[in-house]
Amino acid sequence: MLSNHSVAFIVKERKAVALNDRLEKVLSDPLLFISRLKIINKLGELQSLRPTSEQLEMYKALEGEQDCLFLKPRQIGSTTFVSAWLFYKWFTAKEPITIAILSHKLSSAKHILAIYKRFFSTLPKPLQRELFIENTTEMVFADTGAKIMAVSAEGKGGLRSFTCSYLHMSEYAFAPNPEELKATAIGALNGNRLIIESTANHYGDALHQEVIKAQRGEGAWNYKFFPWFEHPSYQSDYPEGWKNDDLDFQRTHMLTNNQMYWRACMIHRIGSEKFRREYPATLEEAFAQSGRAYFSDDDLRYVETKNVEAINNKKYIWTEPDFNTSYAIGVDVASGRGGDYSVITVMDKISYQPVAMFRSNTIVPCDLADKIIILATMYNEAKVLVEENNWGLPVLNELRNRGYYNLWSDQKGKDWITTTKSKIILFEELKALLSEGVITQLDSITYTELRSYQLDERGLAPRVPDNLDHHGDTVIALALACQCLKQVQLHKNAYLPDWIKERRVQRVLDNSLGQKEKRY
Repeated sequence: MLSNHSVAFIVKERKAVALNDRLEKVLSDPLLFISRLKIINKLGELQSLRPTSEQLEMYKALEGEQDCLFLKPRQIGSTTFVSAWLFYKWFTAKEPITIAILSHKLSSAKHILAIYKRFFSTLPKPLQRELFIENTTEMVFADTGAKIMAVSAEGKGGLRSFTCSYLHMSEYAFAPNPEELKATAIGALNGNRLIIESTANHYGDALHQEVIKAQRGEGAWNYKFFPWFEHPSYQSDYPEGWKNDDLDFQRTHMLTNNQMYWRACMIHRIGSEKFRREYPATLEEAFAQSGRAYFSDDDLRYVETKNVEAINNKKYIWTEPDFNTSYAIGVDVASGRGGDYSVITVMDKISYQPVAMFRSNTIVPCDLADKIIILATMYNEAKVLVEENNWGLPVLNELRNRGYYNLWSDQKGKDWITTTKSKIILFEELKALLSEGVITQLDSITYTELRSYQLDERGLAPRVPDNLDHHGDTVIALALACQCLKQVQLHKNAYLPDWIKERRVQRVLDNSLGQKEKRY
């Protein structure tokens, strides 16, 4: 017969085994572990993290092997959930991994680190472990050396001095220099996992560009978009007598009256434009243009966009040359110093559609002349319009020195000069070609830049707002090509045998290259 002491020992051992079994089960299941972590609810109370449907979608993406990009409405707990998933990676690591929280401001990164500290401080006692370092920017385990740290892209202690295993960027769209921030992050990751979650900010900005790339399948993004109505708390009991004045929207998205009433209240509080951006129902709403768009939805109703892949990341050809037509080329020239882009756009005289494009922000003006001659020769000795302004003049001189004389000129024999007045003419004529359904096919880069143009303060000239990260160079090149087309006649070689046509094209190209060799 066992003594009381022996019985108590056996019971204690069994409890210890049962506890260890439960701990092992929790530690081996990421989602189970995450659901045990503590968060502060909207009432300021401590509660377990109960994943919503959106967070479960995030979890599926995070458990994959790709970088993650989450576009979401405000306050759905994406930052908290990503932090919880990374907390699990940090807590269960058996090696000295580094998890970095990156922001343009260190204070923002510290705010997210506070979420991790709450997770840690509220862990059950059996899971408590010793921290070697714990301060306002770091948490490091004594046994494994696994580290979580808050960093900014600026100053000492940034990401340039080490490599991290996981990097979390929250509200990427609102960083002052998001592209620079991303470049810093990629340099620190060295092939490891990047996680971006953000609400939308502006049409055409850095986040929008990343979303467009993700939709095209470019890069390795696991991309998720979360409309506001998927979040369970975004609804309110509607009062008796309330009338829904947007039945089409309700039917389109299959929403309840409670969801529609919550939407109506939020629009009344923050305005429709801000609501669409912060609580989008569609991707188009998320990146809806603010201000007065120069090219309206009505102007672009006939336009279809196509995704095209660049040859060497710079040249795009979506329609091969046809000897039975003629072509015009518009050229917008930049310095080649990494800012604005130099763009060459080729248009077909018969179809009035763009057929090819070259785009680079690193090519110097004189080398750009090579690209123009090659494309112009390829496309039946196309007529070329280069604006004379600034960097355009050395390109024009280079073309003439190389023996390419099929250049646009006005009735007085002068080159094109873009002024405020001539720019309005260019864009108004392009606007007419689009709205009348003449131009119906555009690449996605040009289309995005078209959508970004707004009227200036006077409501006259088109411009790209300073808060956007891309440029409007493809649109200018397209408008110049349309202008050039007005001087183009059908090619004299249209009805010659193909072997003669090919010989003539080769002769022009050889002559052009010969002129260059003589000069250098």
